[in-house]
Amino acid sequence: MTDETAARTIEKQYARRNISGYRSPYADPFEYRSIVTVGIDEVFKLMAPSVENKSNADSLAQAKIEFEEFVRFAGPFYLPENWLVAFKDGEAVGYVFPQQYWDKPEEGSIFSIAVLPELRDRGYGKIIHAKGLEVLAQSGVESYVGSTEITNRAMIATFLANGCTLSKIHRIEVDESGNHLRFLT
Repeated sequence: MTDETAARTIEKQYARRNISGYRSPYADPFEYRSIVTVGIDEVFKLMAPSVENKSNADSLAQAKIEFEEFVRFAGPFYLPENWLVAFKDGEAVGYVFPQQYWDKPEEGSIFSIAVLPELRDRGYGKIIHAKGLEVLAQSGVESYVGSTEITNRAMIATFLANGCTLSKIHRIEVDESGNHLRFLT
């Protein structure tokens, strides 16, 4: 990046959990469909309301950029059939993209998770997050590592509800698109 003034610092809360053999503890009301079944253009539309408009004022375009970054980072372990959209009564509720790390296959994360804005504060996030943990465990992942900005209290509550232990808060320098540049602490 040539324009260092475009960089900013964020603080991220990290969370960890052993997920060997994990099964969701919830009576899950959702039907899950892979992003392959739903279609990528529909996935972008679902992502758009939840993306933070960083360098791109068009939230749909930003969703595409972020999705492509997730796929790139997943590398050879990208399995679109494991990236899911949750439906209730035939309507999309949210999505979860659980991903095993290619360079450390016993570990994984959830690259993105969201409940549609109009359906938040109903406890759906913890259920969808638990489904993501279950998919990771079924893929052979033993250890989950998650993170969110420290201002995202709903996600921190979701970590805790699903048995995660909060670990270190890291200060991270990101570029104007939110891409990680370097850890500061």
